[in-house]
Amino acid sequence: MQGPGIRRPRKGDSIIVRVRNHLLRLVLAAGTLLVLAVGVGKAGPLLVVRRPLERPDAIISLASHDWERLPRAASLAHANPAALVVLTLPQPATVYNCHDCAGRLGRLQRLGIPSDRVRIVPLTSPGTYGEALATLAFVRRTPIRRLLIVTSPYHTRRSLAVFREVLAPAGVELGVEAADSSPAHPTRWWATPYDRAYVAYEWAAIVYYSFRYRVMPWRL
Repeated sequence: MQGPGIRRPRKGDSIIVRVRNHLLRLVLAAGTLLVLAVGVGKAGPLLVVRRPLERPDAIISLASHDWERLPRAASLAHANPAALVVLTLPQPATVYNCHDCAGRLGRLQRLGIPSDRVRIVPLTSPGTYGEALATLAFVRRTPIRRLLIVTSPYHTRRSLAVFREVLAPAGVELGVEAADSSPAHPTRWWATPYDRAYVAYEWAAIVYYSFRYRVMPWRL
């Protein structure tokens, strides 16, 4: 789902928000160390993968970062008019795991995608792995056999690896496309706060997913 989102502590913040920010700083620190091990120049580009998929049955826009993911999902939906558009829905949805869940249908409609082409898939567990599990349950109830994933550039490698692992029993063919309106600059990822935070976060997440779920994104 979304990438890093640390913000400055504010008066009245709950202990949950403070703990979350503390844990996220630890994750980013771990990711920074891994980036140094991988090599500064390669750390951004290695996270970005593209796997085109012709004539998808469905296009899934992963939750959060809606401002960059939904326009790409809409453009792909226009290019594939028979495809459904699938949106994952975290439970509960917050600003940290789905920036504008309530406004996504309206945003898609403004981009020319009618609501009857959209399917909402509620999650029963968090994170990208939870999105893949919910999608597996969804495709088992439908004739979907070709699924195109849309997400942020730095999230593409981990997303594709997770979905391949989880959806393998269903025999679904997968592709992945990055949001083309993203502020990401992989070849100069160290130059902006957005890129530095996201790259560190993703490398730390890759390590975590390798141990937690036995998903190996570097094998793509």
